[in-house]
Amino acid sequence: MYKVVNMSMSTSRRAPALIEIKHKTTGELLYLVEARNLMGIDLRGAVLVGANLSRQNLSRANLEGADLQEADMSFSMLYNTRLVRAKLCRAHLQGASFHSSDLTEADLTEANLYHTNLVLCDLTRAVLRGAKFWGADLTGAVLTEANLQGATFDAETVWPADFDPLRHGATPLPG
Repeated sequence: MYKVVNMSMSTSRRAPALIEIKHKTTGELLYLVEARNLMGIDLRGAVLVGANLSRQNLSRANLEGADLQEADMSFSMLYNTRLVRAKLCRAHLQGASFHSSDLTEADLTEANLYHTNLVLCDLTRAVLRGAKFWGADLTGAVLTEANLQGATFDAETVWPADFDPLRHGATPLPG
């Protein structure tokens, strides 16, 4: 979760504040940024391992190369967000919406993607080993050369037209 720690005394509506991004469990300060909110923020290469970013709006943000391993981004909005080569291993992404985001070469190994919106996302060469796609919507997503070995999905998962998850190494849940 982020927290505003020092609101500017300016009367301008555009005056930035200091935002703390903290670890989801320990509360340790991971990143301090001057901004009004997280929409469109530039966090390229930021180390945010275990960050609590749940229920946040990171739409149009640039998180290229960011380390978000084990981060909690559940129920967050990430519309048209740049996550190229981002590390999202074991991240909690349930209920998040990545609509139209670029996840080219992102590492989502063992990510929790329960009911996640990945509509129109570019997942070219993404690593999705062991990811849980239960109820995820990947309508129109690009999965060229994506690695889905050991990934699991259920009957509610929606794949792009003409995409065969079994041929790419994913396994359906029984039932």
